[in-house]
Amino acid sequence: MVKKSKNLLIISAVVLVVVIFTVSLFSSMTNDAEASNFAMGSPVDIKVYGEKDGDALCGYAIERIKFIDNVYLSHTISSSAVSTLNRDGKLTADKWLGDYLTECVELSAKSDSFTLFSGDMKDLWQIENGGYVPTDSEIADLLQKLENTELIINSNEMTLQNGKIDLGALGKGTACGEAIDYLKKQNVEKALVTVGGSIGAIGDESFSIGVRNPFGGQNDYFAILNATNCFVSTSGDYEKFFERDGIRYSHIFDATTGKPVQNDITSVTVVAESGTVSDFLSTAIFAEGIENGIKLADEFGAEVIIVKKDKSVLVSKGLENKLTINDNSFSISVIE
Repeated sequence: MVKKSKNLLIISAVVLVVVIFTVSLFSSMTNDAEASNFAMGSPVDIKVYGEKDGDALCGYAIERIKFIDNVYLSHTISSSAVSTLNRDGKLTADKWLGDYLTECVELSAKSDSFTLFSGDMKDLWQIENGGYVPTDSEIADLLQKLENTELIINSNEMTLQNGKIDLGALGKGTACGEAIDYLKKQNVEKALVTVGGSIGAIGDESFSIGVRNPFGGQNDYFAILNATNCFVSTSGDYEKFFERDGIRYSHIFDATTGKPVQNDITSVTVVAESGTVSDFLSTAIFAEGIENGIKLADEFGAEVIIVKKDKSVLVSKGLENKLTINDNSFSISVIE
């Protein structure tokens, strides 16, 4: 009897060890991981769900975002490709940059109000340095310069004539897309990437994404959007602006006037299949205005949430059942 009890204890102990080991192994394989950083002038947040190496995956995704900014897109880092092109007018570039800027040129051609060459407008209006309202003569000179700006892209060389590229309206969505692409190549099945106002989601399970209240604080949301396997980008006049004589001048420019956009829109949120496209559209729709902006979204098969200054909201029909309003001061209409 004693021997049987010892055997039973030994078996029970072995079973307990196996159970603990299995639970521990399962837990390590299903850990959720998150990493935060700062890049492209904005907060960056990566969340990876249910992956054994989640922490490392988050770290690599952040490094990819920083690489895209530092090496290619930054207009403030003097050694980046865009800064070099703006300064020298010429650049020997690799395939990634050539393909990317070609895509940007093609996107820009879809909207008269949007331009890749907003750098000179930002410099003139000094949006990030307290603000300056130019004279009519200065604006006329600026528009003349924009008309004569050209980016020529050959197989491995680029030439910029008479202008200054600024990818602020595209770069965050692009970097977000690059991070998502990396995670997909690692077979990640569920993840969320945030770069400033652009978000990328991997997974068949919906994520709840807050749609910022443009009349509230940074962490105030007037609605919750359920998003699955897509990119979401938001642009608004509350992000960077200055005021003169009761007029708000934002960082979103209209290339046809050479001035910050003045219309009845205060924010645009776009849901699309590409980070670059969602970022482009959120800015271009803001600049184009409601009627032309909705047509532009339709052209790309994208969905939109347009918030007007009177707190009325226009929502694409495809988002009607994916948007939950938590602030009754906003009125919602579905775009037919």
